[in-house]
Amino acid sequence: MTKTPSVRAAAIQWDIHRGDAAFNFAEAERLILEAHEDGVEIVVLPELWSTSFVGDRAVDYRDDIARVEQGLATMSGDLGLVATGSSYEVDAAGSVFNTATVFEDGKVLGRYRKAHLFSPHGEDRMFTAGDAPLVVDTKFGRAAIAICYDLRFPELIRELALTEAIMLLVPAQWPEPRERHWNVLSRARAIEEQFFVVASNRCGVEPSLLSDQDISYPGNSLIVSPTGEVLAEGDGEASVVAADLRLKEVSIIRRAIPVFRDRRPGFYAKAHRDLSPMRPAPEA
Repeated sequence: MTKTPSVRAAAIQWDIHRGDAAFNFAEAERLILEAHEDGVEIVVLPELWSTSFVGDRAVDYRDDIARVEQGLATMSGDLGLVATGSSYEVDAAGSVFNTATVFEDGKVLGRYRKAHLFSPHGEDRMFTAGDAPLVVDTKFGRAAIAICYDLRFPELIRELALTEAIMLLVPAQWPEPRERHWNVLSRARAIEEQFFVVASNRCGVEPSLLSDQDISYPGNSLIVSPTGEVLAEGDGEASVVAADLRLKEVSIIRRAIPVFRDRRPGFYAKAHRDLSPMRPAPEA
């Protein structure tokens, strides 16, 4: 669902400071203004861009987060941007979510609560999992949202693509030891679903909330074409990673290799019914 021939998009990356929303907004503002000067109209910020991971102290930062999220909304309106990135959300019942808000021209197009929580780092103890996917119709075309670990779940990304989304926007904090996975999965999702992927990954070092050991983040934000070509990639420093998305490429590749037309949903449903995990043999 393309509304414009092309758009310039950017993944914004920097060393997010834990709990320092004012610093993080200042960095985001500086880099977004730099991106705007370069003609960027879509910006993706990292996962938990306003505070990073603060564990059970999310309520303490609620006002700071609301303030900087409003600042991002204002920039979106002033600069005519589509902008997204995730932050903590605490609902009225006290449940805590990792939520990406999508702004367009200062207005909220939608919110997505991260569905897949990375249990090895204790995210399942910090957050409540979201239960509703998000696809929004921006002024540039239909965009789907995923957050970090979601990239490992092609079941979700395929469902998003089936809505005729032409781009996937991904805020992330993906650590250096699995840097290759980030690159391969971002490219795989673009190739499988034949859409653009704009994926923002933070840089810097931050201690784990579980072990207090330092975790390094490579800042290798990526913009990937529907054929899997890396159009732009971050180099580990705070920067704007930008590229032009020629949106007609989505329809061209989808016509040339008609993956969606050639799908066999009935066959997959049968496979799901008929195939079961191996079970131990019953005791004699």
